[in-house]
Amino acid sequence: MTKRSFVIWTIALTVLFCLLLGLLNFIIDPLQYYRQASFYQPSFSEEQRYQAPALARNWDYDTIIIGSSMTENFIPTEVDKALDARTVKLSMSGCSAREEKLIIELALREKQPRRVIWGLDYGSLKGDIDRVRDETTPFPYYLYDDKWYNDYPYLFSKNTLRHTLEIISNELWGKEAEIQDPNYLNHWHSWATYGEEVLMQQWQEEKKQRQKVAMLYDQHDWSFAAMAKSFDVNIYPLIKEHPEVEYVIYFPPYSILRYKSLMLDDPQMIADELKVKAYIWEKLKDCPNVELYDFQADKSLTHKLDNYKDYSHHNIEYNELILQAIATRDPDYLLTEENVQEKIQSLREQIYLYEID
Repeated sequence: MTKRSFVIWTIALTVLFCLLLGLLNFIIDPLQYYRQASFYQPSFSEEQRYQAPALARNWDYDTIIIGSSMTENFIPTEVDKALDARTVKLSMSGCSAREEKLIIELALREKQPRRVIWGLDYGSLKGDIDRVRDETTPFPYYLYDDKWYNDYPYLFSKNTLRHTLEIISNELWGKEAEIQDPNYLNHWHSWATYGEEVLMQQWQEEKKQRQKVAMLYDQHDWSFAAMAKSFDVNIYPLIKEHPEVEYVIYFPPYSILRYKSLMLDDPQMIADELKVKAYIWEKLKDCPNVELYDFQADKSLTHKLDNYKDYSHHNIEYNELILQAIATRDPDYLLTEENVQEKIQSLREQIYLYEID
């Protein structure tokens, strides 16, 4: 065999081998991106930015849950019971408004849901309008479009192959998949440690850090202008362009210590967050397909530090409370023209008056 023939055969065999691996990944389709698993026990991935598009494409639903890790403890079957719905959870930890826009657009394109339950975090609005979370791996834009020809990063990825081989191994050896139930995908309540002691330890550690650095929370542009622009670009158009969809948007109940910590960084952060809440209300108050709920001024929630695992993340009981408030349109939390400014002012006063060493 000549050197030229050897090179050609080597290239041909390499290409053939890669194509066979891609075909294997397509057949198994570990994320269930092309179809739901039918001939093997599914194994869901905790890489939400990869798994969520597959759920949006192939699950049966009329209601979607959107938001950061604050929404991960919702259980879709419980939402089904409370709202007479068919629910899929498409939460993404630390998500941005652009990421939320992308997954909602995909769901609207594939399944036309009638309802979106949206936990709206201030953090999702901060930074550039097109910000996505890609610090460790590139954001998989190709999973969010309808172009089949750019799916090769999924089909030829070593991570996909690893997941495929795990599924095959489970089938061969009769092992149970680590995550079989999408109801509990990225559900962290069962292993989280809650308590005032946990939060106070975090507070004391931050006090030490502040002796070394000027600010702890300046990773992204947190100004009112940045947050309002992100809302206008990523969220508002979705609501206006889809009047057939009911948007249930809520401001989650962060602990009071979150606000006190931000105050130590820069009081303007608090002012801008409250200002953008008022701005969002003004933009959405006349939209007939929107309900806004605010849980942030309720001291019976936000001052009970034993119900948090850190400054922001609350236990599952609060998810249940939020769900019931939505199901009953609870006037204590449903925003109206009469109570919106009262709630904003109440939270502002709580932040300034709450005392902690």
